[in-house]
Amino acid sequence: MKRHAYLILAHNHFGQLRKLVGLLDDPRNDIFIHIDAKAEFDSREWMDVCRHSSLKFIENRIKVNWGGVSIMRSELMLLKEATSTGKYDYYHLLSGMDLPIKDQDTIHAFFDSHSGTEFINYWKFKKTTASRFHYWTLFPEGAGKFHTNLANNILKGLQMAVGFKINRDIDFKFASQWFSITDELARYVISKEEWLEKVFSRTNTCDEIFLATLVWDSPFRERLFVKEPVEEHIVNESNMRFIDWTRGESIRHPWTFRNYDWDLLMSVPHFWARKFDESIDNEIITRICKQLGR
Repeated sequence: MKRHAYLILAHNHFGQLRKLVGLLDDPRNDIFIHIDAKAEFDSREWMDVCRHSSLKFIENRIKVNWGGVSIMRSELMLLKEATSTGKYDYYHLLSGMDLPIKDQDTIHAFFDSHSGTEFINYWKFKKTTASRFHYWTLFPEGAGKFHTNLANNILKGLQMAVGFKINRDIDFKFASQWFSITDELARYVISKEEWLEKVFSRTNTCDEIFLATLVWDSPFRERLFVKEPVEEHIVNESNMRFIDWTRGESIRHPWTFRNYDWDLLMSVPHFWARKFDESIDNEIITRICKQLGR
């Protein structure tokens, strides 16, 4: 029996997270979760959530900030925990605001038929994207806060003015943060942790850069499901996640699905969708749970 590891980054809405875990609970899956250290959370309350999957929470949680290097580090923690637990055919990174929109038999059958393929959604660069990794960042965790982001931008402007750059000799690439990758690639990523820290520890918003860059300059590039980058935020099947940026609340956040999106969600070929929010529309979450028999 081929087995999958689900890696989940979460920071709030733990009732909704419990439903996500319930939808993933399957003898063929194990589930690994990193909870933002800023959140109040007690994993002992989750001992009875799974009947079929092994459920593990990262013990040494870190504080995760929007756009921070902490996102890369928490993803690496999940990959290390999962690969040290066992060998999985695929590792799927989700957020706690995601939900599957297909049943586990359909998902496993697809990945069985595409064994060895890597699912990463590459985007074409915008001119402004290069500023994320070519300029030394004073506050790598400060992209989501006004004052620290302002300080970062002022320092970046000064570096531009004098022609100073870091990471000059690296061929950076750009992709969605969310992925489904093989065991071989998961272990390759972990083996490059020192390099990743060296390159990205003083960069800005590297969560969509670090894995894309590492994979592109490796043999795993030939194993990509879709080998050519597409325009940023175009809906496609490169990573089998349905994310609607066309109606997003801002350029930083995709659309939050509502109950009236039901027909759309059921019509797409993707396996997971993001995002959902129980405080905005819990009915769509309940409806998906019923559809998938949970």
